[in-house]
Amino acid sequence: MKQITFFLVRHGEAENNVRHILNSAPVKQEYPLTEHGKEQATRTAKQLATAGADVLFSSPILRAKETAESIAAATGLPIQFDNRLWEVGMGRFNNHIQQELLDKYPDPEMRLSPDVADGMESFLEVRSRLDDFLGEVKEKYLGKKVIIVSHGDPLEQLHGILTQEGPGRAAAGWYPEKGSCTEVVWAIKGESV
Repeated sequence: MKQITFFLVRHGEAENNVRHILNSAPVKQEYPLTEHGKEQATRTAKQLATAGADVLFSSPILRAKETAESIAAATGLPIQFDNRLWEVGMGRFNNHIQQELLDKYPDPEMRLSPDVADGMESFLEVRSRLDDFLGEVKEKYLGKKVIIVSHGDPLEQLHGILTQEGPGRAAAGWYPEKGSCTEVVWAIKGESV
């Protein structure tokens, strides 16, 4: 059985996190990393400097980009930006206080099929773009080590895909801390060594 080792990195703490503001596509305002977020990114970069990774992918949103830049400096890998690693589309909640979203969707599983009027990207739609991304990674990087810098919700669903959890279970399970790095080995069935 063939595999790909993933290092799932959530961006460091950003100004929007401290202010509890949701920030997704389309980005109306960019929020940089805080000083604490920069420290988190530097710590994760040092951790990954000796991981032997082959490729570095990142969401193009500023907080992920700044985190990926720290990792690129430590690993020597160029950053490949990919829109499929973008934060979940928040629709009418974009650039609003996070509590507004939580008031309407207190259970994360409710976001599997959000109210159409909210214009949000569902977790099922997120999975579709991540599946597309993983298909390309599988073709090019089988047997390799891949760093992905992204956001909490997409990483949660990506982790679910890699560990064979359904979208509802993933939405209620593992969730990455800001600035964290989680190693996941994706065992790909049907691929010979």
